[in-house]
Amino acid sequence: MRIKNNFLDTLAGSHESVLVFDCEFWRVYGNKGYRGIPNSNEFFMPREVGGFLLTKNANDWTYHKPFFVTLSPPDLDISFISSQFATVTQTTADDLDIIQASLVMPWASAYKRALPAEQHAILDEGINVYLNDSNIKKHHKPNSWIEKFIDMYSKSLIVVKGTNDIDALRNVCKYLGVPYKKPIAVYDISKWNNESHRKCGTAKLEGTYDCIVNELSDTTGKKRLRDILPLGEAHDPLSDAAMTLLVALYIVSTNRR
Repeated sequence: MRIKNNFLDTLAGSHESVLVFDCEFWRVYGNKGYRGIPNSNEFFMPREVGGFLLTKNANDWTYHKPFFVTLSPPDLDISFISSQFATVTQTTADDLDIIQASLVMPWASAYKRALPAEQHAILDEGINVYLNDSNIKKHHKPNSWIEKFIDMYSKSLIVVKGTNDIDALRNVCKYLGVPYKKPIAVYDISKWNNESHRKCGTAKLEGTYDCIVNELSDTTGKKRLRDILPLGEAHDPLSDAAMTLLVALYIVSTNRR
């Protein structure tokens, strides 16, 4: 699909490839040698990756088909998966909620090293329920997909919120022995968090988007970007990527970088 938007031109600057993406994570224990979660011994690796690519033509942009990919868990100590951060069917979400309720600790802390031995099977059950969800299985890719993604990533301006997605990619590259290549440039909307707090009372992505959407200049010549992009529920990586781009365009439009 070909689109035009002046603020997308401004956001991209001289770059001709803009990659917008979001991840949900495998939460892994033992971060030695990895980019860890601050104040913990844990780190992230990508579990779900969703987003889209925009490439510049002479006078407009091509919006490429959105992608959504799920990845296998590392052979390391991983925590339980909350349905809140999983793009699964409602049946699977309900099953995960029931299993989570039987854990003796919060889901994010529920590693085998932390759980009593009799709860290890519960953790395994939850992970298997997630992995066997029809949506997760349908979009699963082998680990070789990462190398292809990093190639696209390295040739693009990436638009993200915060550094967790970048750190997770660096971690999975290290784990798989895949060379990590930096993006050409990074536009991080989290740098606008203070402004978002002042204007919207929150810096959370969905709250910020809901706050600014009625002031957004996202026309493309025929349709609004919000009507083209894969907007859905928060914590769906595709929807989060769409909201990230739209917030970035709002920031550019108000010159609040």
